[in-house]
Amino acid sequence: MKAKYVLCAALLVALTAVGSARAEDMRAVMEADNARWLAAYNTNTPAAFPAMYTKDAVVLPPGAQPVNGRQAIGRFWEDRLKPGNRKDHTFEIVSIGQDGRYAYQEAHWTLNIINKAGEATKVSGNTVRIFEHQPDGAWLTKLHIFNLSQ
Repeated sequence: MKAKYVLCAALLVALTAVGSARAEDMRAVMEADNARWLAAYNTNTPAAFPAMYTKDAVVLPPGAQPVNGRQAIGRFWEDRLKPGNRKDHTFEIVSIGQDGRYAYQEAHWTLNIINKAGEATKVSGNTVRIFEHQPDGAWLTKLHIFNLSQ
């Protein structure tokens, strides 16, 4: 009986370690995706956005209609970046989770908006992105919602 408990305890420790490693791997995936997304945003490269979203992705911007599909999402980010006054966008991951082929990221974002005088106004908010695991192993954004803190 004692051997059974030891075996169960060892199995529990192993499963906990595997779950922890899986969470660490997902964090690395999320950090890499954030770096790619932020590089596109901060270098004003809207053509890079469609490849980061699934074909049927949806972006839900604050106070606006949903944006559906890769190409429309690319145009959305292009319109948003067109003025060239958005600088230093950041993400700080608050939490992540994964269940099978879907994962989510909750993050806090900040951004500087530069006025005509060259002065920066820092704005911030929260975002949630749901990712879908693709057959090629990539994780692409399926749903992206963000708000603006007041």
